[in-house]
Amino acid sequence: MSNYDKVQFISWELYTGPCFDPTYPAHGSYAGLSNTTVDYRTDALGQCWDIDARLAFLAEAINQAYQLTDHSSDTLKIFLAPEFLCRGAGGAYLHDLLNGWVGAAPASFGLPAPYQKAWGGLFGGMQALAADDRFVDFLFVFGTTISASFPTAKSINGEYLLDPTQPGEVYNTALIQRGGSAHTAHNYASRKHYISGIDFLKWSGNVGQHTAHSVLPAEPESIIPADVLGVTEGSAIFTIDGIHDAKDVPIPFGIEICLDHATSGGCRANSFGRLRTANQSVKIQLVPSGGMSLQADSIRLLPAHGVTPHAYAFNCDGYTTLDYKVYGSHTQIWNGANGAPVPASNRLIEIGGGTPCEATQLAALPSQVNCHSGVVHASQLWNNGNGVQGAGHVRVMQPMPL
Repeated sequence: MSNYDKVQFISWELYTGPCFDPTYPAHGSYAGLSNTTVDYRTDALGQCWDIDARLAFLAEAINQAYQLTDHSSDTLKIFLAPEFLCRGAGGAYLHDLLNGWVGAAPASFGLPAPYQKAWGGLFGGMQALAADDRFVDFLFVFGTTISASFPTAKSINGEYLLDPTQPGEVYNTALIQRGGSAHTAHNYASRKHYISGIDFLKWSGNVGQHTAHSVLPAEPESIIPADVLGVTEGSAIFTIDGIHDAKDVPIPFGIEICLDHATSGGCRANSFGRLRTANQSVKIQLVPSGGMSLQADSIRLLPAHGVTPHAYAFNCDGYTTLDYKVYGSHTQIWNGANGAPVPASNRLIEIGGGTPCEATQLAALPSQVNCHSGVVHASQLWNNGNGVQGAGHVRVMQPMPL
């Protein structure tokens, strides 16, 4: 068990949106690695390569973060990456690739070494990176990952194979993982409820990419998520085993992925987020996003009534700078507010991606990494098609009181 009286926020600022054709702005694609020209959505080997490359850049990001953080054991370090950090060239990974396999890979994937035997997949790889005792006082929010599952159809030889002629059911998942070798089991996963109009391309010129017209949400919009206790929007609220405040009270966290921070309730009935709909307040409100900023009407910090100087809302966006017409990324940290208006004094950090700021430290990520598939350039994974590309920067804030 760990008790913390300070928190240090870390954002990974990089562009994670789609790649647009500057000549035909309505045309787009998803940046990522592939091993096919037929159908990126079912390209298992290309997606494994893509996952390995993103994990390699993630390792660089968290190592850079570690170098700049307060290493004292009473400071909780929270690392937040943007929505869509991981999705691959098809727009979504095959769902089986998130958790990998403990024995042989599915034969239908036809995978070579090292993927044909036990392989941890994307989430297993993230957990392996976090399971380093340097990170024992870290909580990682690994942005979000897009995955899809297809129905199966019986083939000529009698096997049941994925049927990509049918729409893929998509999931937008945030893995939240406590660091340290003893804490691999201390994690939480939360799914985004609403699909935004910008989450998937309207049109893709590439063969076999998921578009807004070819996917189905994992849950119908009429459903209001509830946890095992029946708390409305309960999956947005969580604690992590062993992460307590200085009074030995478990720290309550909330997570609202992008649009879920701005709307909630069955069929988007409310113009505010999931925490407010659940009538819950938290110590740390996390908003990984791809085209969203903090919304005053959705802020719900502790204490629920009165000022909240030691509770925070933290947004890391991977689509625009604070000027919403400019592609890029941004970081926001607010405190002392529950609802509108939010005074400027409570907007502690508001900065565009990669812009120097006196109260923060920046570290640039490398432009390439070495992987099983060879040298991978960051621009192959994150690129808007018009100069905004690469693995960006890690931004480390000064410690703040909890």
